[in-house]
Amino acid sequence: MSIYKNCRIDTNSPLQWFQVDELGRIADFGIGTPTSEDANTIDLLGRHIQPAFVDAHCHILPTGLDLIKLHLGTANSVADVLDLVRQRHADHPEGWIHAVHYDQNKYGKDVTLEELDKISSIRPILLRHVSGHSSVANTAALLAAGVHENTPDPDGGHYGRDADGRLNGQLFEHAHEIVTNASPNPTLEEMVDAIMLAGESMNAFGISCASDMMTGRFDLALELNAYRIAAERGCKIATRLYLQWNTVFGRKSLDKDLFDDLVKKLDLAPSSRCKVAGIKIFADGAIGSATAAIYGSFSGATSDGPVLAHHARAAKHAEKEVSGTLIYSPEKLKKMVLTAHEVGYQVSIHSIGDYATDLVLDAFEATGNPEKHRIEHAMILSDSQIERLAKLNPYVTFQPEFLCRFAHSYKKQLGNRSANLIRVRSVLDAGLRVSFNSDRPIVAGDPRTGIEAAVNRPEGYNPAEACTYAEAISAYTVEGSRVNGDGDYWGSLSRGSSGEFVFL
Repeated sequence: MSIYKNCRIDTNSPLQWFQVDELGRIADFGIGTPTSEDANTIDLLGRHIQPAFVDAHCHILPTGLDLIKLHLGTANSVADVLDLVRQRHADHPEGWIHAVHYDQNKYGKDVTLEELDKISSIRPILLRHVSGHSSVANTAALLAAGVHENTPDPDGGHYGRDADGRLNGQLFEHAHEIVTNASPNPTLEEMVDAIMLAGESMNAFGISCASDMMTGRFDLALELNAYRIAAERGCKIATRLYLQWNTVFGRKSLDKDLFDDLVKKLDLAPSSRCKVAGIKIFADGAIGSATAAIYGSFSGATSDGPVLAHHARAAKHAEKEVSGTLIYSPEKLKKMVLTAHEVGYQVSIHSIGDYATDLVLDAFEATGNPEKHRIEHAMILSDSQIERLAKLNPYVTFQPEFLCRFAHSYKKQLGNRSANLIRVRSVLDAGLRVSFNSDRPIVAGDPRTGIEAAVNRPEGYNPAEACTYAEAISAYTVEGSRVNGDGDYWGSLSRGSSGEFVFL
């Protein structure tokens, strides 16, 4: 048990103290001097503290794995990308070359399959887009996934082709996943190490609890075991897992008895440090890769042929002109949501485009209890959609850090429409429950960067959609706990809550 004294939880509050028990919970607190002190009393010297952050939408295991991959964040041209890949090939000559944070919007054009083949035509090379929704592959990576010139596009994705119809190495949505999945999966021990590494990195930002929003990406059974083992080994963050729909209900689902046993073992992890929180579904893609399902068209799609070809699939479900990629038809999406809802799960749906968001709200409304569920990103919202959100009242999660990291992509793909992305002020004024989070490893994931971007929106974005510091801190602390189903346990400093805090 520890006692912390001489701190301020609110800027103008008097000096306070609080006591944290052996389970890490606040057992008691008060104003002034604690009634008793011992060797475990820590003097905070009048500092202003706040609850530790909650990152309620990120990718924990992928974050740890990405920390050891080739990072292309320093590249500003195709030549830079090729130089980095060439150097990686020389320094690490075995296995796949996995690169992350590829961004053709910065370079002015895409890297080509032929350019990657000149580095190696026999070693698989895969450059993952910074959005996480597309990639560029060389011939060896395509062949490893069984993709040939006559391979048809998968549902919810497509293979890029040049003007002559030949594969150009570009992969979008499910096509990107097919090739990515052809690489060897990490072992159980590698997964545990990655989760521990990610937890250490995130805790250094003052994060106490985080949600993995795509558990089951590799192997659901292995991943559940890995998260449990990491918790038992003292992972520095508590973890909340949102399982991919297909791993629970679809063709990749586990045997029910095995699944139930794995979830039960998670519940035995120390102090509820790890648990399943819900089900994850993707409705559309991303803005940077021109695969978000939007009304209208993209201003700067870099692969007009493949993307336009996919418009037909989306357009048959809409009366207006639409662009981008629907991962599932509206009918299929609604059935998936109802399946998970009827079992009792909270459903979390990735929806970036305004067209996709309309379909997500239709699916939530069909459950009869839309306020139970959560919509992720909701980056493009009309006034009428905000009114509808207020009526249905699902949780809304935003990633303000996107505004400073991807301004160039948003401007290129959406033109002037990008000014009103992430309408925090309007959504808060409508009375909705809003949490801020990172989507790490898509971005660096420092909550302070996200808070600053929400309060002082970067140049080019409508300043009327900014929020206050108090609102931003709440969205990155207690609101993150609530959207995860943890009530006020994380992200608040009160009797019975977690005693984890950060200095301001």
